[in-house]
Amino acid sequence: MGKGTTPRFEKILLNMKNKGLIEPRTENNRYLKLSYKGVGGLVSPKWNIKIYTSGTIVCTDMGVVKSFHEDKLVAPDSTLKLIQIDDSGIGFPLCGILIGLTDGERVITGEVPVSFFKSGIFERKVYLLEYACRGLELMKKFGASPETHRVEICTGYINTQLRDDLRRGGYDVRSVEIKGQLQDSLENLYKEYVKGCLGVNLAYDPKEIGKSKISFEYHKALKWGREYAPNQIKSGWKSLQDSQTDSQQQDIFNYMNERNYNGCV
Repeated sequence: MGKGTTPRFEKILLNMKNKGLIEPRTENNRYLKLSYKGVGGLVSPKWNIKIYTSGTIVCTDMGVVKSFHEDKLVAPDSTLKLIQIDDSGIGFPLCGILIGLTDGERVITGEVPVSFFKSGIFERKVYLLEYACRGLELMKKFGASPETHRVEICTGYINTQLRDDLRRGGYDVRSVEIKGQLQDSLENLYKEYVKGCLGVNLAYDPKEIGKSKISFEYHKALKWGREYAPNQIKSGWKSLQDSQTDSQQQDIFNYMNERNYNGCV
């Protein structure tokens, strides 16, 4: 997200369109100046960018535009081993979230505790840093390096810090829609994680229950949480905000300092 779109920047997007990499999207928004999405291949269909009349730019992965402009947007090196990264639980109102990585043979996970989604902390977006640190630690467990592995990572916002950190570390990182083994395994592992936190089966897989039932399951879980486990509510969300004690906030800040986030990458 940023400001200051220029005719030169818009020309780069037009060149991407003319190369058949992206296509315009029609949206009913009078404040929207331009909107594009990927068509597949070098630019995932999940990739999109919006430029508003105010000059604000909203993009799922600005690195795609940068790579194209620098003539570095090429097919991934098929000789490198692939690691995929996805998340689970970011839309569930209770408990923390999981990050999952797979090399096609095994799935390993890490946790970002619910404390990072509490009011007073969530607004600082520290969860992005914690998530990135978990991801970098899991990469080490695979013995990964830019010389041996490439990365496909989910386009969700929670992945942005980790995606950028991996690129700074020299990895070829592609933002894509994650399907198959990792997504399915991670959803099941998240259900187990929630049951371990709460003692009951409340988590759900959105793709299994369908859009029409998501609201019902969400509010059922939230109602249970408010009655039996209010400390497990992601209260940093505006719709769920509560107050967090000074001691709880200080515990998180101490934890951040201990982990030395500036040196996490």
